[in-house]
Amino acid sequence: MSLNINKKRTYNVLGIMTGTSMDGIDISLIKTNGTDIVKILKEKSYNYSLKTQNIIKKIIKNKPKDRKKINEYFIRNEEIINNILIYFIKKFLIDFKIKKNFIDIIGLSGQTVYHDASQNMSIQLGSGKIIANELNIKTISSFRDNDIKNGGQGAPIGSYYHKYILNKLIDKSIIINLGGIANFSAINKNNIYSSDIGPANTIIDDLSNYFFKKKFDKKGYLSSKGKPIYNILNNFKKDDFFSKKFPKSLDRNHFNKYFSKLIKINKYDALCTATYMTLIGLEEFIKKNKINFDTMVLTGGGRKNSFLLKLLKKNIRKKIILIDNFKFNGDLVESQMFAYIAIRSIKKLTISNKYTTGVGKSISGGKLFIPN
Repeated sequence: MSLNINKKRTYNVLGIMTGTSMDGIDISLIKTNGTDIVKILKEKSYNYSLKTQNIIKKIIKNKPKDRKKINEYFIRNEEIINNILIYFIKKFLIDFKIKKNFIDIIGLSGQTVYHDASQNMSIQLGSGKIIANELNIKTISSFRDNDIKNGGQGAPIGSYYHKYILNKLIDKSIIINLGGIANFSAINKNNIYSSDIGPANTIIDDLSNYFFKKKFDKKGYLSSKGKPIYNILNNFKKDDFFSKKFPKSLDRNHFNKYFSKLIKINKYDALCTATYMTLIGLEEFIKKNKINFDTMVLTGGGRKNSFLLKLLKKNIRKKIILIDNFKFNGDLVESQMFAYIAIRSIKKLTISNKYTTGVGKSISGGKLFIPN
C-alpha cells in the first residue's frame, strides 16, 4: 500500500512502544489522520521474560562512564533490541492475521537506554532502517532528535496524543502516565503542557527483581507489607530534579542512588518506601505547577498498583480516575501515541513545543525509513 501524504486522509499505522519499565512491548494498530481521527483496530501487550528484561538492563548497566563512548557502545548492542522488536512485531501480525500491505507505516519508539538532556543526548535502541527493511514496511523513528537539536529536553514526546485524549475527557483533567517514569500532560488555554515529574515504576520494579526475582510488585501487595523509611524519603525530597523548572525530563537511572540505599534495609520497607517516592514526585508536581485541575486521569502500568492508588487517594486531594473508564486501554495508550505522532511527523505537524519539552519553537520530528 503506497503512502501518499498529499491525498490520503487517514493511515493504518502500527505503533510500537518499549517503555522505561522494560517489562515488555506494546503494539497498537490504529487508523488515524494525526489530528482528530483515531480508530483502534488491534492492539496487544507482550510481556518480556525476566531473562529478556535483565539482558536489556545489563546493556544499560554496563555502559561506559566516558560519555564520548556511550553512543558507540549502545550502537554495538542494538542488534539485540532489533531482534526483540522484529520478533514481537511479526508475532503481532501473525496473532491478528494482518497482512503487511495493510499497514502504511510503523511508528517506532525504540528502547530508551540513556537520556541526559543537559548533554543533548537521548538514545533509543531499535533501528528504523533495519525494521523497515526486515518487515518491508515504511518506518518512522528517532522522534526526539529534532527536539533535542533545537534545545528541547526530548521528552515527554507524545504530548499531542495526550491532547487528543484530553479533549475527549471531562473538563479540568490532567493525564498522569505512570510508566517507568511518571509524566503529566494538561491543556491550559488551548496549549498542551507536559513534563516528567519523578519515578513511577522503575525503582519498585528494580527492587521487586532484586529481592523477589519478580518483574514487578503485582497490585503493590509486597509494598503494602512494609513501612516507609522517612530518612531516605527526606533525602529523596531534596533531589536536585525537584528544584528544576518545568518542563523537565528524566533518565530511568537518575534515582539509582536511592536504590543502593533501599537494598540495605528490610525488603518490604524498601518497596514501601519506593512507592512513597512515586507519591512524593506527584505531590511536588502539584505544589509547583501552575495548572489548575480537578481530576487526575491515570494511565500506564502504575495505575494497577492498588497500594499506590490508596496512597494517592489519601494524600492528593483531587479526583482520581483510571483512563480505562473513558474506554482507553491504559496499558496501550503509549503505543497508540507513537502511531499517532508518526502521522503527525510525516505531515510535518507539531509534536513538541516550549510547554512540553522546553524546545525553542513548535516543531515536528522523526525520520522516515523506506525499505530497500
